[in-house]
Amino acid sequence: MMAEDEKRARWHACYAQAETLAPEPLPFLAAHADWLPAGGRALDLACGRGGNALFLARRGLETWAWDYAESAVAGLRQRADALPLRVECRDVVAHPPEPESFDVIVVAHFLYRPLFPALAAASRSGGLLFYETWAGAYAGRGPQNPEYRLKPGELAGAFPALTLLELQEDVDRAAGVWRC
Repeated sequence: MMAEDEKRARWHACYAQAETLAPEPLPFLAAHADWLPAGGRALDLACGRGGNALFLARRGLETWAWDYAESAVAGLRQRADALPLRVECRDVVAHPPEPESFDVIVVAHFLYRPLFPALAAASRSGGLLFYETWAGAYAGRGPQNPEYRLKPGELAGAFPALTLLELQEDVDRAAGVWRC
């Protein structure tokens, strides 16, 4: 396993070189915007540059954005002015969300299967969990390591305690939304 300092340095370098354009939300999340509550608490877990967090906060949700890489959240902090958005550099594996703490949870392009139960538990009654990540065999995008890619059909069973509302799978990605 990669040493903690090496892992942090790798993610810092990844986001330090990222485009400076304003990040966009996942198309899957934006397509389901009418499902989002008018208010409440939202979490963009492993937020990266924060496109989903900005989208949620602009819709009036009190939003938390957590990412492991300080270089990822640094730019987001600058864009968060006047929005109900709290940005935190946080190891989400070591410090997952508390049970029943969010009305909306979004996870994009982050896969750590042991965290699935904590994500389901963090959803408040009636809340929504959006999850999109890489899937299937490597096809030129995303991680090459198969441990960081879902197997075909895997996402459908990831959150058995929640109600699956919609699932999309294609060549290299899987996306779903559940209700608690």
